[in-house]
Amino acid sequence: MRRWPAALAVTLVLAVSGCSELPAGIDGDLTNGWSPPPAAKQWRPVASTCHPDLVDESTLDDRSPSGCLTPHIAESVVVADLAGVPAGSTAEANRPRAFRECSKRVNGWLGGDWRTGWLVLQPVMPSRQAWEGGARWYRCDLAETSPVDGDLVRRSGSLQNGLKTGKVKMTCADPTIAGEQVTGMRPRPCAAKHTSEFVGVFESKKSSAAALTSAELEKGCHAAIAKFTGIPNDGTVRNRVGWLGFPPDDTSWKLGDRAIRCFLWLNGEKMTGSYRNAGTRKLKIHYVYR
Repeated sequence: MRRWPAALAVTLVLAVSGCSELPAGIDGDLTNGWSPPPAAKQWRPVASTCHPDLVDESTLDDRSPSGCLTPHIAESVVVADLAGVPAGSTAEANRPRAFRECSKRVNGWLGGDWRTGWLVLQPVMPSRQAWEGGARWYRCDLAETSPVDGDLVRRSGSLQNGLKTGKVKMTCADPTIAGEQVTGMRPRPCAAKHTSEFVGVFESKKSSAAALTSAELEKGCHAAIAKFTGIPNDGTVRNRVGWLGFPPDDTSWKLGDRAIRCFLWLNGEKMTGSYRNAGTRKLKIHYVYR
């Protein structure tokens, strides 16, 4: 037996019956007194959450934040909005701008310049669909990297004040060197014997990491070493110290990270204690170049 025609017939009867008596509380007005539905809202991520992976973009469907006390890779530090975005621009086109904003915003939370830590900074953008729907937020995620092999570290606990407390700060280390390449850095307490010490960063003006030259790296790291150790930044720096320089990878360079991380290195000689303000009495001329 087919039921749809019967249901339709009942509907028609009710429509033409012209019934004048309605149940108590029913006035016959289908819209009177109804509140308007709430305005639709874009989903927006929140800061102070942690995540199992470091990602480029985030949506409501794939979000999986967790408490930072459980093992995780990435920590969301800041969620903010990009103002004055040009019409027609894409989320990807605005990623470098988000990176610059993140670079300024995370330092106070970390307790120092994020570039001086064993850290990766990742701007997370809305998906293409969310961006086209009007989302203009960006999220600043941080992850710890292993100085030994460069892998991302699965960690428990927050990175907040990690540079202030020294937990993820670049300081002293023993590098593993193969030919002209550094293949790993094993952090060491500066009070113990070690063969290198982080002295600071310098920023390159080159448009790509591939355009960096050894001469530019040497000049920039020599200046950073001279400032850190209190020796003259002149032609004698190369006769007093060696150096190790670590440029960002291509992905970070394209986002806007142009900071080369510089380490004082005495060509394998053991050091004890920090060489900050060591001066020329401790860093004598003892390398000769012919």
